[in-house]
Amino acid sequence: MRFARALPPACFLAAAMVRAEPPGIPAPDLRFGVMTHFAQGWDPSWIIPMTDAAIPTVRDELYWARVEPGPGRFVFPPAYDHYMAELRRHGIDPLVVLSFANPGYDGGMTPYTEQGFSAYARYGTELLKHYGNQIDAVEIWNEYNGSFCKGPAEKARAATYLAMLRTAYLAIKRERPDVTVVGGATSGIPGPYWRKLITGGGLAHMDAVSVHPYRYRAPPEGMEDEIVRLRALMQKYDPGNPRPIWATEIGWETHSSQAPGDLAIDDVTQAKFLVRGYALLLSAGVARIYWYLLHDEHGLTMGLTRDNAARTPRPAFAAMATMIRELREARFVRREASLPGLYSLVFERPSGVEVRVMWSLQPIAVQASGAESGEDYLGQKLAVLSPLNLTDAPVFVQGPLRDLPPAPPPVVDNILTDSARDFSDRQGKNGWTYGSITGDSSSFVPMTDYEVTDWKEAWVDPGSNLSISSEDQHPAATRAHRQVAAVRRWTSPAGGRIRVSGHFRCQTLGDGVGVGILVDGNRQFRKLLGGGHPVLDAFDFVKQVHPGSVIDIAVDPGPATDINYDATAVEVIIRKEPADE
Repeated sequence: MRFARALPPACFLAAAMVRAEPPGIPAPDLRFGVMTHFAQGWDPSWIIPMTDAAIPTVRDELYWARVEPGPGRFVFPPAYDHYMAELRRHGIDPLVVLSFANPGYDGGMTPYTEQGFSAYARYGTELLKHYGNQIDAVEIWNEYNGSFCKGPAEKARAATYLAMLRTAYLAIKRERPDVTVVGGATSGIPGPYWRKLITGGGLAHMDAVSVHPYRYRAPPEGMEDEIVRLRALMQKYDPGNPRPIWATEIGWETHSSQAPGDLAIDDVTQAKFLVRGYALLLSAGVARIYWYLLHDEHGLTMGLTRDNAARTPRPAFAAMATMIRELREARFVRREASLPGLYSLVFERPSGVEVRVMWSLQPIAVQASGAESGEDYLGQKLAVLSPLNLTDAPVFVQGPLRDLPPAPPPVVDNILTDSARDFSDRQGKNGWTYGSITGDSSSFVPMTDYEVTDWKEAWVDPGSNLSISSEDQHPAATRAHRQVAAVRRWTSPAGGRIRVSGHFRCQTLGDGVGVGILVDGNRQFRKLLGGGHPVLDAFDFVKQVHPGSVIDIAVDPGPATDINYDATAVEVIIRKEPADE
């Protein structure tokens, strides 16, 4: 279909004229946003699809180098003024990213001197003077911890960013105290980097914290836990300075499965993930979420629409419109306890009506007494409400729903250890030791170096690619092309039956890795993953052990000892099993 060039909804017209909404007209719900690239030359007529979906806010840019083509000389390109005027006319709120480097300062690199910081801050205040109260939020840089930091600033990213952030924040607040200054804009949610920002005083110069919690080749479930961990980090190091969290980029690119175990994401899956991702982030208290991207570009298939003459909407477009209509101004109340993998997230509208976002990772039929109406994630009315057939396709159900399957009774925690939870910077803590085994040797060599980077904390061998973090293992090879397996070893404190379960997951690129588990030096199994083989292998077995038994979880570079793309995700949980009767 073509998007009709309809007039924008009345609420948007009202928002364009005044910030305070007249009584009876709901304000745009700025939790639901989308990333655009009007500053990169997109046709402003692409704003029309956003009004069709009632998307109230965009994240875009007004590039520093174009606004200040020479030191102290500010100009505002007509294309910038035009797209900003069109956003205003349609009542769409812009979150402006202040980016990127300027050739007139610090050699065109990411600012790293006081002069560069001051110039960057001045660029921000000049934008605010020019566009006035149309801009009510700005974001300081984009993915500074990733590929958008160049030059000397790379040597101490967190410290340099903090200096730039402080200078920009103070200047912006002097010019416009009402403007929301958003800080961080991190690629992912890297704990070590955020710890540096927070302990360095960064929260004092952010009105909101922004992250890009992409999951790429994984479903959205678990994303909310990352937000909870970030909030806990903020509370731990700066308990008196709470800040809202914004997810200023999130999305999934469509792609086919590259190997068994590799997740395929088609148009329909992308739309399901959009609703589930937004709902989970809202349940974790995220205050704004921006989908990347409004339309496809440069072969990147992440858009709500295709980049063709017809501007063909993807299912994700209908999913976004449906979600905004169902959850507009609805506050999250609770997640209802039920079966594992069944999600029932309860929201409440201002009218008091409950609306649930529901899905199940395993198909199940549930009674839905009390349900008054419902529609699927694409906006189609549900013909049958009881029983309600739940799948991984989310649905919206209105009314005081009852009769969900009860949550299973709590079980006694028989977990002896969890490889991620019990990971430590101290060898032997929680029974875990981190090291390597070379070739066919049975000699385990503990590592001696622990490294903390902006991205992760890991045991490493400085002379090779060998590393072990809480989440993954990377093997190495000798100059003579002998395999060097990265090994995490757990030593049992007692005897008895144990259950060892978990999985290995490698990348689709490269020639693959060898993965295996040994118990007291006896190989339980070894398999090749990747390189034409499956990329995922789950394990679950029971073993009798004695006090001092060792379980080795090993990743080696494979027969060819090619170590490229060999980082392998590892998850291990060891439980106590009942004794044989």
